[in-house]
Amino acid sequence: MKRTRLLFASLAILLIALCVWRAWKKHERTFFRDQVVAFVLPATAIFVFAGLFRTAVWDWDNIKLIIWAYLILLPFLWRELIALWPVPIRVGICFALFASGFVSLFGGLAAGKGGFGFANRAEVDAIGVDLRKFPVETRFAAYPTYNHPLLLNGRKTVLGYDGHLFSQGFDYGKPLAQLKSLMLGAPEWRQAARQLGVRYLFWGSEEEMNYGASTRPWENGSRMVMTRTWGTIYDLEDTR
Repeated sequence: MKRTRLLFASLAILLIALCVWRAWKKHERTFFRDQVVAFVLPATAIFVFAGLFRTAVWDWDNIKLIIWAYLILLPFLWRELIALWPVPIRVGICFALFASGFVSLFGGLAAGKGGFGFANRAEVDAIGVDLRKFPVETRFAAYPTYNHPLLLNGRKTVLGYDGHLFSQGFDYGKPLAQLKSLMLGAPEWRQAARQLGVRYLFWGSEEEMNYGASTRPWENGSRMVMTRTWGTIYDLEDTR
């Protein structure tokens, strides 16, 4: 994969240099009106930006931007460079560029032939029915992930999904630390709950998996409001 990326980057640089030189020699006044330059330079700018700046929590998430630069460059890479070379070279270049991608694609399809799970529909529906007992403005303390059943039911949770907060440029380090203190049952967990403005704590499969080391002090210090197969909800303000 690294060699493939290196090959593509080398060809892209050669294409950029060739297209800029051709457009400049053609006429200086029409430089930015050249069709190739009009597509290649923005694609290059997108690629450079995605390579220098992180737009999401995970570095690999920048692929969402890089793929556009890749798709824009490919047709011009073929027309302006690869198509002009002898057939053996063309075949070799195309094989080097796409072979590893095909292997990765089919490997992923084979690994996920049973599908990739997003949510348990029955669980989401069951939680949605039980949540009707809570006002819509209720905010829950829960693990902040994109497919949490609370979020899929349109309910408020602390931080929602931190990956989106990062992308929007929010500074969420302090509330994230407070949420972790609460969910792990740190000595100051009640204070963290008050600072976060939450009354109810949701404990389900996501919380069990991500906060497995929690001491769960609310089980003895707070009232259990509801317990089902999908988990339990505690009222942190009711200490009965």
